[in-house]
Amino acid sequence: MRSMNMKGCVLFFVVALLSLGVAAGNAQIAPAKSKTILSADCARFRGPDDSTAMIEIHYGINESGLAYRQDSTGWMATAEVTVVARLKDSVAFADRWLLTHTIKDTSDISRELNLVGVRPIQLPRGEYTLAIIVRDRNSAAKPDSIAFRMPVSPFVTDRMVLSDIEFASVVRKGQGESPFIKNTLEIIPNVGGLFSGSQQCNYYLEAYNLRQGGEGGALAIRSIVRDALGKEVLSWERPRRRVGESAVLVDHFDVSSLHSGTYLLHFIIIDSVGNARAESARKFFVYNTSLGVDSTLMNIGSSIPIAVYSGMTEADLDREYKWARYEVSDAERTQFDGLKGVDAKRKFLSEMWSRRPAGTRDEYLTRVQHVNGTFSSLGREGYRTDRGRVYIVYGPPDDYERHPNESDMRPYEIWTYNNIQGGVMFVFVQRNQGSDFELVHSTHRNELHDENWQRYAQTTQ
Repeated sequence: MRSMNMKGCVLFFVVALLSLGVAAGNAQIAPAKSKTILSADCARFRGPDDSTAMIEIHYGINESGLAYRQDSTGWMATAEVTVVARLKDSVAFADRWLLTHTIKDTSDISRELNLVGVRPIQLPRGEYTLAIIVRDRNSAAKPDSIAFRMPVSPFVTDRMVLSDIEFASVVRKGQGESPFIKNTLEIIPNVGGLFSGSQQCNYYLEAYNLRQGGEGGALAIRSIVRDALGKEVLSWERPRRRVGESAVLVDHFDVSSLHSGTYLLHFIIIDSVGNARAESARKFFVYNTSLGVDSTLMNIGSSIPIAVYSGMTEADLDREYKWARYEVSDAERTQFDGLKGVDAKRKFLSEMWSRRPAGTRDEYLTRVQHVNGTFSSLGREGYRTDRGRVYIVYGPPDDYERHPNESDMRPYEIWTYNNIQGGVMFVFVQRNQGSDFELVHSTHRNELHDENWQRYAQTTQ
């Protein structure tokens, strides 16, 4: 059923899959107007066989986050995009390409415009870590990257099942060779699922094995929108005939009546006797300047975590608590150790994050996902390593030096943070071949301090 152009990732404006050398000389460069902002997500669909799934990686690059080099045609930005999927300590998929974006004049740059791309990849079953890295070829700024956990399972064949929901800014009949075309439709992803109050929320998904449980009988498609507390705020139902074994499901709704906040779209296939046969759900966000935030949600900092924890198992909750080891206080640690049962742990984590500033949980877990995908080794998750701890606690460094193979020196790294205590540094050394990098020195007043740290890096002592 599924048709996908596999030529790689193509920008909504201009994408070049090529080997490009940046012209030398005195060409004028217009620096980025803002920090490069990379957004990314993915959606899982049925693969071409029973052992794999098709993963669509969606990403957006803020136009104003790129530097532009002047040439004979105008101003050109060049970005290097890398996608890596890791399975434990091995690389299951990797690809890198250059893309260009050309404008006539730098006054045309918009802070609101995202350059959107899609890259489909096929993967077998596994718990992957997906990383997307963007490097600006016209700038010396450090790359912008996003990493997140991506469980992959082939779709079952013995019952009805739904793909992930893909949010879209545009859904229309497909024309030409656009890589956004699938199943005769052109789907431009809304990367991250953020909609303004003036937009309509478009979404796309696929249903499989529709004839399981009977050739005939009517189906109904029920869509429910819930707010951050799980309260139903919108719902509608549409009939659906069992025409084939699989189907494309496309719909939309107006978000102008929704306050700014986080919502969950819950999509359900219901058979002729009222039984739910397949379900899929996805979080999205609304920014509505005319309505603002719902006043009933203003004093519940745990509103987003409540919705997340409602579907998590006790093992999931225990794992998140372990990840939060650098955030929990001694009193909170004692309290959690005495808890029994999934409900008590859900309540604890929800209340714990509600005591932190809004957004703390999302930022913290994003950092955990990054270090688990970047620094894990020898069966040790990245959050338990020294580099992982520093990254989680202090964030990404403003600058870092890597010294992988200097003469008479073991591999070492120096991370610098310019805005902490007037400027601090962290030094990590790989003291044994194949081992983790250990923190041996820092100028941060609360961290390990050793002015003679070089002795750990020297191969001859």
